[in-house]
Amino acid sequence: MQKFTQKYTIIQLFEDVPEGTQYSAGSWPLHSTIADTFAIGWDEATMIEKLTELLSTHAMATSVVEEDRFFGDQGQIQVALLRKTDSLVKLHYDVIGLLEQGGWKPNDPQFAKEGFLPHSTVQKHARLNQGDEVTFNALTIIDMFPNKDPYRRKVLKTIKIKDSVMP
Repeated sequence: MQKFTQKYTIIQLFEDVPEGTQYSAGSWPLHSTIADTFAIGWDEATMIEKLTELLSTHAMATSVVEEDRFFGDQGQIQVALLRKTDSLVKLHYDVIGLLEQGGWKPNDPQFAKEGFLPHSTVQKHARLNQGDEVTFNALTIIDMFPNKDPYRRKVLKTIKIKDSVMP
């Protein structure tokens, strides 16, 4: 029998989804992942506090949608690649660096740091198109195991990024 444990993901939502919203594991809102599925030694309150502190002085990141690709073992997941801009890479590294302080244990470490490949999965209801400009201006912590249900997801907290170049 498969054992499930508490995990999280940190994403940029590209549509409005209120905190507390739950959805099925197969019905994600349009987003791009900054920190893929992980376990952490911190409790939720500490993780939220630390991420809020980091983002309160962090610059927003921007990117442009490039071509479509297919991910997955059989190439079954269509994604829109995002340009690996300096600001987006910095945001990713800074978030991962913070999570490492809390004992970050990623499910797939090969997709972090040097392996970070920014993208947005094409959803049934929405997608990003080649040439679209996107802004990473608020990161959202997703509970991957709400109420001990591995088939649901829950929006825990969305934290705005304070753009350090703005007054």
